[in-house]
Amino acid sequence: MSNESDMIRESVNRMFSQRVDRQVLDQLEAGVWPGELWQLVEESGFSQVLSNESVDAAEGWQNAYPVFHASGFYRLPLPLAETIVANALLVLAGFAPRNGPMTLIQQDGHLNLHVEDNGLVLNGAVASIPWARFAKHIVIAGRVGTQLVLGLVEATSQGLQISHAQNIAGEPRDLVSFNDTRCTEYAGWCEGLPDTPVTLFCALARAAMMVGAAQSVLQQSVEYANDRVQFGKSIGKYQATQQSLAILAGEVACAQTATMAACQAATSALSVFDVAVAKIRAGQTAGVVANIAHQVHGAFGYTHEHTLHYATRRLWSWRAECGAESLWAAQLGRQAIERGGDKFWTALVARAS
Repeated sequence: MSNESDMIRESVNRMFSQRVDRQVLDQLEAGVWPGELWQLVEESGFSQVLSNESVDAAEGWQNAYPVFHASGFYRLPLPLAETIVANALLVLAGFAPRNGPMTLIQQDGHLNLHVEDNGLVLNGAVASIPWARFAKHIVIAGRVGTQLVLGLVEATSQGLQISHAQNIAGEPRDLVSFNDTRCTEYAGWCEGLPDTPVTLFCALARAAMMVGAAQSVLQQSVEYANDRVQFGKSIGKYQATQQSLAILAGEVACAQTATMAACQAATSALSVFDVAVAKIRAGQTAGVVANIAHQVHGAFGYTHEHTLHYATRRLWSWRAECGAESLWAAQLGRQAIERGGDKFWTALVARAS
């Protein structure tokens, strides 16, 4: 990591540690938008950390990693990751980055795109869109025929309707419906960029967020094990607890290594291989870490009064978003089949070197 990413890490962790607390998290789950916190985050420039044209794509992802990581570690109740990725895609498509919270949609079988009067028109509905109710703009990626396109929709656009829903962490995951909704801007997607940019970019962002949340769970579990006294000594002194915490720490280290490697190898197109490995490894870690942490904390850790659930509920939710392990494992499997057995190991070693 560069000196710049170190400065970003220090700045973002200082801000979130001072501003994100239980009250803010509970207010979000009650439907209250943390406007002051968003304004502070946006004024810091974090929302455009990937859309700075003065740095190359690889350096941009290395600078963005500590922001994504801190968002997970502190359970940031804002669509910062979505806005960072949305601005990055806008810049790659030739548009200027936007102010205000944003979200993204990758076209699926429920959304139709077509060009009418030189404008991109949307019809259909897409579920589980992060933070849609609070977004000022929505970035849409998809196809019109064989042409890859990227469009920008304003939240006030005619024919746009948002129905509120949420994931198990209490984060907005809304149903967004379009009825002849016209994009404010759209452009053909350039050659060399990914077919499903929203899924690919957001998967790497989610992996980094899961690493951050998992590290917070590790820290919380170690502190609890050292403080909790049972039969005259802290439970952290017992070999069984130490073994569980060692497994937890190893899982976090593996996920962090895979995710940081993907960020360091990133280009404007990203690598499906690197992102797949990062998302799979972070997802596997999320399941193991949440299970062990709740075992270490015992019955107390399952209560709403304890703060552990703010991280573990997000780990369970984020694991399934932007492609679960099964989707990305299938991607890796297809790559292996396409290369054939004779070339698979050669290609793997070449990437490692």
